Amino acid sequence: MRRFLVLLAVVLGVGACTPDPAAPPKAPGPKVADLWRDFPVTSALDRPLIVLDPLPLTDGAARGRVPAAAALSAAAPPSRQLTVQGLSRYVTLTSARDALAAIRAQTAHRALPEARVTGTELTVSPFRTDRGPVELPVWEFRLAEGGTVRWPALAAGHFWQLGSIVPSTLVGDLSVDGRTVSATFTVSWGMPCPGTAAPRIIPTVVEHPSFVSIGLKASSTDMGDCDQRVAAPLTKATLTLKEPLGNRVVVDFAGRVVPGY
Repeated sequence: MRRFLVLLAVVLGVGACTPDPAAPPKAPGPKVADLWRDFPVTSALDRPLIVLDPLPLTDGAARGRVPAAAALSAAAPPSRQLTVQGLSRYVTLTSARDALAAIRAQTAHRALPEARVTGTELTVSPFRTDRGPVELPVWEFRLAEGGTVRWPALAAGHFWQLGSIVPSTLVGDLSVDGRTVSATFTVSWGMPCPGTAAPRIIPTVVEHPSFVSIGLKASSTDMGDCDQRVAAPLTKATLTLKEPLGNRVVVDFAGRVVPGY
């Protein structure tokens, strides 16, 4: 059976269409552009937070359950000054009632048993973002059956698609220094058959006004007709941007956010 080079799914979408590694990289597909075209990059203070953690945050005792509806205060705490990613900004907080509603909306599609809420507390919790770890105010809900569930206490307008972002599993360890972007790429392919030339794997960057897409492309997907072993090495690569990254977001060729910093 003929076997083909299996790169990241996103690479097949780009690399197979551009077999010549010397050819200019093609832009990500329309769906990727639609995801990030409107991401605000004009001001660092107005740049929304991109939370990479699956939400809501739960501890071990609360995992697999969702807080039941409860009569909670609709009063939001006062706005406060918060330093996030080196920038001080005033943030608007949300009420415990609205945070609980967000949790229930996030988990509405899951068949999870409900747990009665016995108490709430405004506290802080660490989060992963596309620009590194941050500590943010959260509403913590204590459950009668044990455990806690947490949801960010900042108003939804401070985030980009809160609760919907899935980080890349194929590109990671992102670091940025001005125009220089370094990352680790996961590659998976079958060993070429005897007499079949190994493909050239090229780390590639495509720049857009609001986002930068990075990934791999290959010179060929044909590995011959023999049985092949499979390898999944990690490739560290450094890419140079035409302009400093600034407030743009870095995504893989599928549009998923590359974690790092």
